[in-house]
Amino acid sequence: MSATLHNQSAFELTKTLLSEKCEDAERQAIFNDLVQRPISADLLTNGVRALRESMIPTSLSSDAIDTCGTGGSGLKTINTSSLTAFIVAAVGGKVAKHGNRSAGGNCGCFDLLEELGVNIDLNPDQERRVFEEMGIAFLYARLHHPALRFVAPLRKKYGKKTLFNLIGPLCNPAGVHRQMIGTGSDTDAKVIAETLQKLGSIGSMIVTGHDGLDEVTVTTGTRVRRVTEKDVKIEEFSPASLSVPLAFASEIEGGTAKENSALFLELAQGRGTAAMKNLILLNAAHALLLTPLVTRIEDAFSLAQKTLESGAAHDLFLSYRDFTKQL
Repeated sequence: MSATLHNQSAFELTKTLLSEKCEDAERQAIFNDLVQRPISADLLTNGVRALRESMIPTSLSSDAIDTCGTGGSGLKTINTSSLTAFIVAAVGGKVAKHGNRSAGGNCGCFDLLEELGVNIDLNPDQERRVFEEMGIAFLYARLHHPALRFVAPLRKKYGKKTLFNLIGPLCNPAGVHRQMIGTGSDTDAKVIAETLQKLGSIGSMIVTGHDGLDEVTVTTGTRVRRVTEKDVKIEEFSPASLSVPLAFASEIEGGTAKENSALFLELAQGRGTAAMKNLILLNAAHALLLTPLVTRIEDAFSLAQKTLESGAAHDLFLSYRDFTKQL
């Protein structure tokens, strides 16, 4: 049976794997076949196309960006990309933030939002209403990708990274074309960049901290891959280029959803430690480069800094929380 499976395309296999009509034994065999294949741009592209066919889409804006990472770095940090999203939206950028709960015991985006009192169970029409009102919407992967429930127990049992760790961030339900994707693996970053090109991305970036952080880090430098229609440009970013001092990893550690929610509220109001604020600002600055608002990293950093210090991101969060609770 495995030989027969191996002759089938990753697209067809993934489609069958995600089908409710697939029997348990066949699903296990398909999963085993797929996870044994080397993760390549072709494999990932086919997996993404298959999952996109089964997802529940939402119609927002072609200008929206996403700040969804792959996770899996093994490092417990604050919820950087969530606050980054509010900073971008607070200055007029459009954000369709795709995310999920944490699968590894850390605090995921939707663990954080729920702890903060946000209504996370929105349908596509409600997401559209929130987006039109706020310029930002958080898209809960569990609700948009119900077919992944068939794969979740297999992934948990397997216990190691598979192509499904990389597929999720590439399946934004709003169909965004500009993404800031973080991954702690340079090998994965290369494959993701090549896949985005195949999928027609017109201006995404993949960031990989040299400390293994799946974000623009503040403890050392970060490799940035910029995806254009023609190629992938690789750049090295150093916090020193923006006069940001390096920090220790312990200075940007997060914790439980309760702990991270307290840190989120503190940072959103322009308070908190310098290391954590700088981590947020560096990521927000890079995300802002995906919008039409700025073109230089120096201007993006300055804009992010003013926005955070003004409390505008915090005000937007409160409005977002209250609006979702009314729906």
